[in-house]
Amino acid sequence: MARDFEEMFGQKVGQGAQATVYAKGDFAVKLYREGYPKRNVFSEAYVMANLDQENFPSPKVYEVLMVDNRYGLRMDLLKGTPVENVLVEAAKKNDISKLNETINSLVELQIRLQKHNFAGDWTANLKIRFRRDITDNNRLSDDIQKKLLEILDGLPDGDALCHCDFHSGNIFIDGTEYTIIDLLQISKGDPAADAACSYVAYCFTSREVGDYYLDKYCEMSGILRENVLAWLPVYAGTLLGQLPEELEPLLEEFISMGG
Repeated sequence: MARDFEEMFGQKVGQGAQATVYAKGDFAVKLYREGYPKRNVFSEAYVMANLDQENFPSPKVYEVLMVDNRYGLRMDLLKGTPVENVLVEAAKKNDISKLNETINSLVELQIRLQKHNFAGDWTANLKIRFRRDITDNNRLSDDIQKKLLEILDGLPDGDALCHCDFHSGNIFIDGTEYTIIDLLQISKGDPAADAACSYVAYCFTSREVGDYYLDKYCEMSGILRENVLAWLPVYAGTLLGQLPEELEPLLEEFISMGG
């Protein structure tokens, strides 16, 4: 079957838990696993179409496909390389200066994107999405769900554009041009929440990288560290049970910060 997909869509260039990416010419097809929720596919296409209207640095989407009971999106083929590769190479060489420079550039880009003024009616509300994710997460006990929802209620709303998964693996660079992917979670909310999502992602790499990111983000944005950390229990609660088991101790640690 994989051979058939390659005949239709081109060479396989990426593989994740939810989708496989094929490329041919100037286009890529992101083919989701069988059973992946239909609404998520159309939601991602809807978000991408709206971002395209605003010249956001993301791939353009052209159509939604259905092949052998699997949904797919046809979009621009990404150019360049994931910024994550740059960080990995710098780490191998123990090039601390390059590591810091790269993260600094990503923080600058994230803060700039958060200031986009088009997070309008089409953009999901971050707090409403987090509330749904916590309520639907059967890995959380009733008591923990209640506590996390109480914390969430006390956190600010905000109207910033939040990617909610902004990290080096979701950003490609081609020369000086960035392209941002994995856009399904884009929401309108508190920029500190967006930073908390990034902090967790970087901590999956190492706590040192996560702490450097957080220090730099707070320095450049003017947002207090404690305002970012206030979101950690809530965000970690949305992820528990959704990621590989080896990451769960870190998520449980973040959840426990909520008391």
